Amino acid sequence: MPLLTGDQLGEETARRQQRAEPEGGMNRRRIDAAVARLSGGRPHTVIRLAAATAAFRMPADANDRDILDAPLRLAGNGDQERSVADVLLQELILDQLPVRLPAEHRAEWLDLLTHLSVAHDEECADILLRHHQAGRVHQLTAHDVAELLTDTGWPGCERHFIGDFGLRQLLVHRLYGLSPGGGAWHADHHLLRDHYTARAQAGEEAPNGGAFRSVTAHRMNHHLVSGGVDEVVGHLAATLPGRPQEWCAELLEIAQAPYPGGADARRERAQGMVAVDGPALRRTVDQLLHAVWLCEERTRPTGSEMADTLATLLRLLSIMEFDGARQLRRTATEWSGLAANEQPLLRCTCTGRLGRRR
Repeated sequence: MPLLTGDQLGEETARRQQRAEPEGGMNRRRIDAAVARLSGGRPHTVIRLAAATAAFRMPADANDRDILDAPLRLAGNGDQERSVADVLLQELILDQLPVRLPAEHRAEWLDLLTHLSVAHDEECADILLRHHQAGRVHQLTAHDVAELLTDTGWPGCERHFIGDFGLRQLLVHRLYGLSPGGGAWHADHHLLRDHYTARAQAGEEAPNGGAFRSVTAHRMNHHLVSGGVDEVVGHLAATLPGRPQEWCAELLEIAQAPYPGGADARRERAQGMVAVDGPALRRTVDQLLHAVWLCEERTRPTGSEMADTLATLLRLLSIMEFDGARQLRRTATEWSGLAANEQPLLRCTCTGRLGRRR
């Protein structure tokens, strides 16, 4: 089916929620925006998300993925409720297995896709697949999985192995909930971080895929989302002087990652409300990383608030005493303009589609 336009998406959501609590304000608009982003305009997903969130209240400073826990009661299923995430995974993945998927992989297909939600390219995906299929005679490769996803109608993306934004968020949400405290999430990121650490230590800086400009940037991406924020800040602060344009490109690649579950203090940290030790350059880089991470995750509104924050932080950096600092003034204008219009700072196929639907 064709994707819904922005107007059609809004009409469909409103129609299914017209008997809900008469919010008409911030909570309702926030939920509508979350439905739009997570559905990507796919009619079936819009219908399910809109029905599940009719009486849902977004937590303060919520991530869009919070609506995936909303309960949904299906017609003909009595009073039994399931989370809308479980319903969508059943309907989009388990009920539509690829025709060419070998029988021995059918039982594990959803689990494999769940782990692949953190992969960027085929090399990255193959590392995860070898780990999670260890000991099995018949194994799927990343190339196999990519072809099967294409056969099933899912789009590709040059920066994300699971190339549909909404499907990837469903799988990321499931991955974080597989074990207490997001253990499975952290294990997958640590596996990839350690692989790219070994490659960097061996002097292999050229990436095999197109998602990152260097092996170190790929390593830092996985380190960032699995507890290594301070080390990533240290790397960025040390590598900025003398290469501002290359540094900005690397920063965007590192920060193109989903945030794990739990409390989210990125907004406060971006705005300097969390005490951080170190010289002015390091503290400002710390704030900028968290602001960019918020804008690049694409699962919460950022708008004018983060646009102002980006502009302020980049201009602060531009007046510091290091080689090339003045070049950051143009970046401040470009990034703040994109953020103000809820556009990705680093466009790719799946976030580009998301941006055009706003």
